[in-house]
Amino acid sequence: MPRIAAVIYDHDGTLVDSLAVVVEATNTVLRARGLAERPATEIVKGMALATIPRMGMHAQVTDPKVLAQLADEFYVVMHRLPHLCRLYAGVPDLIAEVAARGLPQALVSNNSGTFIRAAMEYLGFARSFTVMLGEDDCPAPKPDHRGALLAAARCGVAPESCLFVGDSPADCAAAQGAGMRVIGVTWGIHERTEMAAMGFDALIDEPRELLSYLQ
Repeated sequence: MPRIAAVIYDHDGTLVDSLAVVVEATNTVLRARGLAERPATEIVKGMALATIPRMGMHAQVTDPKVLAQLADEFYVVMHRLPHLCRLYAGVPDLIAEVAARGLPQALVSNNSGTFIRAAMEYLGFARSFTVMLGEDDCPAPKPDHRGALLAAARCGVAPESCLFVGDSPADCAAAQGAGMRVIGVTWGIHERTEMAAMGFDALIDEPRELLSYLQ
């Protein structure tokens, strides 16, 4: 196997704990439309979906025009809330160590590109990433693999030399479709037992464990 030349991460549930942002923005949109708020547990579970189908599920809407409006409203609210984001324990040290090894790092998220860049700026790590791509920056959201390929190209490395790090079936499928090795993290929104069946090459329970896969 080629030596790892770049690390590509998912954003929410992998590097960033954004649960408070998603719950607050989702329920703000639902309230504004006169709909009932959803329990935080339901909203968190729905984060496995891209924004449009997730908001449709919570609002029980299928009309494409309304779905697009719901997603737009969600992003308007969410963009006011990057201060609610937190990096998971151990993630700052991981990002710093990967950078110290001279490896480019990238983000590929199904969240808004504007938001993930604002969140990383707020958290102080925007300069650590060669490229940060949201669903609006990619041809299609994950599990489509083209965002991962775009990130590899922007990092200047071949896809097979990338290690993709995520926490969902969509992350796993996108990485595999791009021909990348893929590691699953268990500190996000999915239980380890769930993740064991998702097809990841390996699972890690702490950020520092990723370093052993960069040898």
